[in-house]
Amino acid sequence: MNPRTTLAAMLTLAGAATLLSGCETVPGAGGVSAARDERAQQQLVKAEVFLNEGLTDSALAAFGLALEENPKLTQAHLGMGDIYRERGDYQLASNAYERAIESDPNNFEATYSLGLMRQLMGNVREAIRIYLRALTIDPESFDANRDLAAAYLQVGSPGEALPYAKRAARLDPDSQAAWTNLAACYSLLGDYQEAVDAYRQAAEQGEMPEQVLLGLADAHIKLDNYARATNVLESLIRRSPSATAYERLAYTQFKTRDFEDSLKNFRMALSLDPNDTAALNGVGVSLMTLYVLGDRIDPRLRDQAIDAWRRSIKIRSNQPRIIDLLSRYNRI
Repeated sequence: MNPRTTLAAMLTLAGAATLLSGCETVPGAGGVSAARDERAQQQLVKAEVFLNEGLTDSALAAFGLALEENPKLTQAHLGMGDIYRERGDYQLASNAYERAIESDPNNFEATYSLGLMRQLMGNVREAIRIYLRALTIDPESFDANRDLAAAYLQVGSPGEALPYAKRAARLDPDSQAAWTNLAACYSLLGDYQEAVDAYRQAAEQGEMPEQVLLGLADAHIKLDNYARATNVLESLIRRSPSATAYERLAYTQFKTRDFEDSLKNFRMALSLDPNDTAALNGVGVSLMTLYVLGDRIDPRLRDQAIDAWRRSIKIRSNQPRIIDLLSRYNRI
């Protein structure tokens, strides 16, 4: 609901009550007198004016004065929470939203906003619980469905995320974030064609972030669409080169038996991140492949491959497949 619409309705109610009696209590105003509630509403109006002028400190002060008159004024708690959220003070924002919920337990805006604060503060499972509560109040909220899907993805539950990701994409087909969440769900569930389709929908909404393009490339790789994966990765590298993008490109080239280029791009990945174990393993596999294909004539290729694998094991010891490769070539 539009905050200004809510505010206007509350002001109308307060004015009507004042006409009846300057000392009567106002229904829904926490048991305060009509006079005090009217003063609280006046402070709310001032807070709105201050917010429109960008004077957030003055707005906070006005919200505080409103709450002195009526501690149960939900809109004042919400207003304070929104200011603290914009400032990045998520704990103070959470406190304000909690007080708003105490005043009005069925207030969707307060409940959703509290869930968002929990998610931003890293308490994702608590955020999930609160988002679910928010959706009992408003099941068709785009924001709550989108963010609940993202929260379930954060805790590694794509199956739980999927219905909310689908609903968010239905509620706002122009949201890149909604399609990206849906694509991630499908990809993690192994439905790579559906993931590609969702990524394409995301791409139609504008330039995609690096992680989204990497997800699209990985979905293509899983479908053995190496040419399409290569196109995505080369485009990404031209825009924003990264170790991960080079490593994924090198992998696609290895899968298409372009071993020289795969070796070159695995090394490019290492030039950006010397501790990238996937790139180190790729260097080793590329070199060993070239060694075997060259009839094992050049032992330097074998030795460099083994050195790359050893470096990788030093960085991340739990790699049974790489340990097996080292054992096979008798160099552990």
